[in-house]
Amino acid sequence: MKKPVCLFLVSLVCQLSFAQGNSKANLNILEQKEDSLKQFARKIIQGINADNRFDADSIFTRVLVRALKTPHSFSYPFDSLETISRLYSPDSAFRIFTWQLVINDNVIRQHGAIQMKTYDGSLKLFPLIDKSDITINIADTIGNNYGWMGAIYYRIIQKKSSNQNYYTLLGYDENNIRSSRKIIEVLNFLNDEPVFGGRYFSYEEDSALKHHRAATLWNIKKMQGQD
Repeated sequence: MKKPVCLFLVSLVCQLSFAQGNSKANLNILEQKEDSLKQFARKIIQGINADNRFDADSIFTRVLVRALKTPHSFSYPFDSLETISRLYSPDSAFRIFTWQLVINDNVIRQHGAIQMKTYDGSLKLFPLIDKSDITINIADTIGNNYGWMGAIYYRIIQKKSSNQNYYTLLGYDENNIRSSRKIIEVLNFLNDEPVFGGRYFSYEEDSALKHHRAATLWNIKKMQGQD
């Protein structure tokens, strides 16, 4: 029972933080937007065909951006969006939204955005554009938010070196009907812009995993009949 209690406490803290920095009117706006977002988030997963899922994803994205433009939205938890990953960095400098869109059995694309914490409560948002399907060598690529190697993130680990914060992102990519991938990605911010990748991992000289990119990937074969 520890995990539900912890999640409840995190949610309560977020709601209290939001209430302290915001007005009741803004809270009402975000609650209404969240109700709409919940419906479209469900349709992104449950849409009977690709067109329905595309439409739901497009509307969801637009409504989410409008919601995040509400002053001090950074502290609003969006708890009811159960199919959308919402992770705060350990230092609360930013949070990442990620979700996936199934196009067909062979193509699954991730979408997302990084919302930065701002002192005045205004919106600073970086869209994450999944380019993994056109990137030749994912493991050696260093990119920005417009060349993102899509993943659904489930944990952020923060480390500091030479007065610079580095965030290790743990995630997964459903990839296609035959395989999925686990991904370790390192994110930092250079001139206040997100950078994915770098020379962070080292391997033995004869290791087949020898790459310099921050992303290390493990392929996991899907067994027929498994979810």
